[in-house]
Amino acid sequence: MRRHRWSGRALTALALAVAAAGCGGDGDRQVSQDGKGGYPWVATEEICNALPYGELADPLGARQEVADRSGRSGGGAPGFTCVQPLVETGPAVYGNAKVDLDFAFTESVDFARDVHARDRENTAKDVKDSGLVPVQGVGKEAFRFGYDKPTELHQVRELHLRDSNLLLDVTVTADARTPPTPESLKALDAAVDAFAKGCLKALRTRG
Repeated sequence: MRRHRWSGRALTALALAVAAAGCGGDGDRQVSQDGKGGYPWVATEEICNALPYGELADPLGARQEVADRSGRSGGGAPGFTCVQPLVETGPAVYGNAKVDLDFAFTESVDFARDVHARDRENTAKDVKDSGLVPVQGVGKEAFRFGYDKPTELHQVRELHLRDSNLLLDVTVTADARTPPTPESLKALDAAVDAFAKGCLKALRTRG
């Protein structure tokens, strides 16, 4: 759920490489953290359905339909969004779960770093009592926050990360069967972290 990251500054024209659909690659390789960065614009229709949703099965559920994908361009960085509903199955302890992803491929690492910092500052000011915390080990830098009290059944939680020139927001919306506990929210956040790292790996494979 991107929150006005681009206000006040338009991106310059981008010289972006287009990755062919289904091309091979090494998802474990390191990407450049300097200059224009290591994530070229990936214009593939199937990318939203090639992400590791299995990481979310416990506790959110499984996917039983293809994800909705939409492109994004214009005043902001080129990118795409994915919307994937999840069905309560097996070990899932949440229902009505949905995952929204917003990928932005910016013109440079420095620009992405500035946007991420501004996003973090604006979130801290605009979303009061969000419990905003830094997250280690997911991309180059990341933070998490929530829109609901930790004890509420309905939860909307977001992870915003930057890796090289890539910005990714992961928004999880779900209803718990029973009131969440610190342990259950920690397990939910850990699953989202693993999913986000898998998304980065999937993009590196196609880069």
